[in-house]
Amino acid sequence: ALAYLMLHQQDAVGTMLFADKPLSYIPARAMRSHLDVVLKSLGSLEPQGRTKLGPVLHELAERIKRRGLIILFSDLMDQPAEVLSGLQHFRHRNHEVIVFHILDPDEVEFPYSDTATFVDMESGERLTTEPWEIAKRYRERLAEWSDYYQRNCRERRIDYVRLDTRTPFDRALLAYLEKRARLL
Repeated sequence: ALAYLMLHQQDAVGTMLFADKPLSYIPARAMRSHLDVVLKSLGSLEPQGRTKLGPVLHELAERIKRRGLIILFSDLMDQPAEVLSGLQHFRHRNHEVIVFHILDPDEVEFPYSDTATFVDMESGERLTTEPWEIAKRYRERLAEWSDYYQRNCRERRIDYVRLDTRTPFDRALLAYLEKRARLL
């Protein structure tokens, strides 16, 4: 949706999909036909491996020579200092940066009550626990972690938008664009 809007404004659009290293990089172009290339890239790649945001963000910051708008869609489940360093690299190069922090409602609310086994989707590591024993501390730590990202993004002049996966993308995007238009 964002690529479509930007291309209609005759802005260049590109993408980088990554795990611990870039998996697909499409340089920015301003042609409307470029949308097909971007969409095919997004549709063809399967999730894989561990994510290392920091190094990939630094690599992308070095690749992009012209000043522009960088939009990151991520759960930010990585080392915050490394992620923020990578985002700051873009700011240092005079890019505008927006972070859409996407979390599933179950990650935030932690609604589990019976004995559960949680599986890390990237490493396959398993943890069996009694959720009622850890739920309060989990929610506190998640709130601290999210607040840390929000505060540090604001300090670096990076737009931070937290979204959950149950919000339809069009409503989330429209709400953000309306808020941004009011601020400009």
